Amino acid sequence: MAFAAIFTAAALAVSCSKSYKDIEVKDFKIEDLHISSMRSVDAVVELEIDNPAIQKFRAEYIRGVIYHKGSQVATFSSDDVIVLPPKQITRSRIKVRLTLDSPLSFLGKLADSGGVKFKDYTVDISADIKSGVIKFPYSKKGMEVAELVKKVDVDF
Repeated sequence: MAFAAIFTAAALAVSCSKSYKDIEVKDFKIEDLHISSMRSVDAVVELEIDNPAIQKFRAEYIRGVIYHKGSQVATFSSDDVIVLPPKQITRSRIKVRLTLDSPLSFLGKLADSGGVKFKDYTVDISADIKSGVIKFPYSKKGMEVAELVKKVDVDF
């Protein structure tokens, strides 16, 4: 009987320990891409996000930085909101605006490397995660783009 109580308490402690910090981007896919100016690209991105917590969250004010071999090449942001149901992996589509820091420098890097090689890119992402009226800062740094990208479908 005591063992059952200790086991139940331990299981509850482990399951309750999941929080907004455990939210993870599992995959992303570019669904649509439009060049809007020399420096800006608008895209629709499908994200696969795992929320292992027992709480429902909302991800807002999504933003990030893209690096090529450690040097910043672009920033991105989205005004869309993603609802993250508890204990689920969710697929959500959001509109993203990507802004190149230096279009000519970026094109030069593409030419030098013979195209986009995802293994050369990392991304930092941040968002505001809300649960009711409580807001938490969320941040993941140094995610390898090659590990995130499984399939990219883009028609130019």
